[in-house]
Amino acid sequence: MNHSSSGMCRAVPVLVLLALTATGCAGRSREGRSAGDGETGAGASPLDVARAFYGALHGGDAEGAAKLAGSPNARPATDSFVKLANAYRNLEGAVAERFGSEAARAVGYRDRVAAEDEALRQAKEQVKGGEATVAAGDKLLATLRKVNGAWRVVLEEALSTERGVAGLALEAEASRKAVARVAPSIRQGLFDGPEDALEAFRNEVTAFMQGAEPDLPRGPERAPADVEL
Repeated sequence: MNHSSSGMCRAVPVLVLLALTATGCAGRSREGRSAGDGETGAGASPLDVARAFYGALHGGDAEGAAKLAGSPNARPATDSFVKLANAYRNLEGAVAERFGSEAARAVGYRDRVAAEDEALRQAKEQVKGGEATVAAGDKLLATLRKVNGAWRVVLEEALSTERGVAGLALEAEASRKAVARVAPSIRQGLFDGPEDALEAFRNEVTAFMQGAEPDLPRGPERAPADVEL
């Protein structure tokens, strides 16, 4: 069946996993050390810390990621990043179960994480004084600054305000609720294809953010059970 949930359709990002600010730092450039040794303290390079930060988020460790961020409101922001990531991962899983792994790529969660991991493997850092950037080619992955002698990731400026963090938290919670409603409908075969499912998910997110209870397609009505008098 073709279905669109009620509510306005908004272009929800495929994965709001990292909102990192860019700066115009220039300076020395080198290959960073692998973060495999787990160093994230004063002796860790910007690339070490960026890799550990991404690794924590990809692993669902909001607390660990927050400890590597040097921005106000880091913990509520990383909580929301992880909640968003979980929503898209669950959506992708439901689409894969119903329509196959290739169709699930329309969601983009695994591809995005794989691309970020590959970019981090190839990344270089540039340092100028107490600021640094980590990039793979022309793709900026992180901006960092020194905090108490250690490199820490700088989140998007909007997330330094209560309003910005609240907006991110609202979208994260809306996405969690949306996937909780849409995923069962996907698995029950109530959508013709992954595009229909994604449209319904986006509409659900928008409706929840606007404070509405969106409609979902319904399965066939069950006949009432016989009642013994």
